[in-house]
Amino acid sequence: MHSFNRILSFSIVIFALLVTGQCSSKSSDELVKEGTKHSEKGAYDKSFDSFLKATKLDPKNVNAFYALGGIYNYRNEYEKAVQAFKTVITLDPTHFNARYSLGFTYDKLGKPELAEIEYERYQSLKKRFESMLTKE
Repeated sequence: MHSFNRILSFSIVIFALLVTGQCSSKSSDELVKEGTKHSEKGAYDKSFDSFLKATKLDPKNVNAFYALGGIYNYRNEYEKAVQAFKTVITLDPTHFNARYSLGFTYDKLGKPELAEIEYERYQSLKKRFESMLTKE
């Protein structure tokens, strides 16, 4: 009987943890919004945590990776920023702001030739986007 009580108690604790974990968990998009609010307040460590959690929760969340790249730049972790921006571009090849940010990061890394390529791609994509808007 003593063993049964232990198993029952353990099961109740596990169940409670699972239920409360599901109730309090945030979506990837909610974490991006949370991270943005932290950034606006200058709480960059908190924003980093939110953006990183968002990327882990949804590895296809373009906004999470783009924001994470910005935080990596802020932290002078340029190689990690490059990877974040490349992930954005892989997920959304039309994301012209990621091209600009990648160019900026390459400038910080002392790679002006790569930066120039990304700035040119940024300009090209942005012009195409703007021309589509004016046609509509």
